[in-house]
Amino acid sequence: MKDIAKKFKDKKILVIGDLMIDEYIFGKVERISPEAPVPVVEAKETKAKPGGAANVAVNLKTLGANPFILGVIGKDEKGRMLKHILKERGINTSLLIEDETRPTTVKTRIMAGSQQLLRVDWESKEYLNKKIVLKITEEFKEDFKQFDGIIISDYGKGVITKELFEVVAEVKENGKVVTLDPKDRNFHLYHDITAMTPNMRETFQATGIYPETERTAEEAGRKLIEKFKLDFALITRSEKGMSLIKKDKSYHIPAKAKQVYDVTGAGDTVIAVFTLALVAGESPEKAAEIANIAGGIVVGKLGTAVVKTEEIEKAIKEGP
Repeated sequence: MKDIAKKFKDKKILVIGDLMIDEYIFGKVERISPEAPVPVVEAKETKAKPGGAANVAVNLKTLGANPFILGVIGKDEKGRMLKHILKERGINTSLLIEDETRPTTVKTRIMAGSQQLLRVDWESKEYLNKKIVLKITEEFKEDFKQFDGIIISDYGKGVITKELFEVVAEVKENGKVVTLDPKDRNFHLYHDITAMTPNMRETFQATGIYPETERTAEEAGRKLIEKFKLDFALITRSEKGMSLIKKDKSYHIPAKAKQVYDVTGAGDTVIAVFTLALVAGESPEKAAEIANIAGGIVVGKLGTAVVKTEEIEKAIKEGP
């Protein structure tokens, strides 16, 4: 696992999925509202960060890769804001598609110190209309050969469709690494993927097996492989770490987090690092180890966060 920065540098990764803004309103609470038994937040600061598939792309860029985003934003102020933020961070937005029939997804979190009091979501969960679906699948089919790997980041907002996965099968046949961070509403769509990275709840919903122990993780992982035509599955198991399940063997990795402040976006970091390591030539086992270390680092940060290669390399040197 040496020279991670060198191995990750300039790898060209296509991220397909649901783009959003993670908005934070920070303030303090000193009194209860006279209108209702709720706290009054005296707002001090607002921050907007790329979320969902956009956060995957930001993680990739921070790690030295060259990410492109294929997804949909609304033809609205928040869409323009997200596009501007991504461009500022050096992420290629040439494949972004505007859809005037739906809003840009925004998740607004109201924070008192480090405590989240409330979240408000502005979104559409409807599947994309046929015209936009056609645009996405045509872009994907035309461009996939130029990329070292593909990440599908599914947040269940309508971008991931049956038509898209018809192209995914062709991409996989061409020898490309295709990884998926799944959402339960779309289990009926998935097939022909290199690997998926479900958490414990998603694994249970897909297989009926809760991966609480190593044995049940192995049983569930093999069911995932068979059901979705995977090469292998990486199940993230919270404080229990991760389990990499292959057709013929399994590999269990203990959790690395020293302190957990916020798990927001941790799955984005895991799939970004895991995919980068795979396309950089690491074995699935080594890729899972590096992703586990990165996940342990990012949950120690507040809010939607990213991890740097130097942080991963430092954690590897320090050991358990």
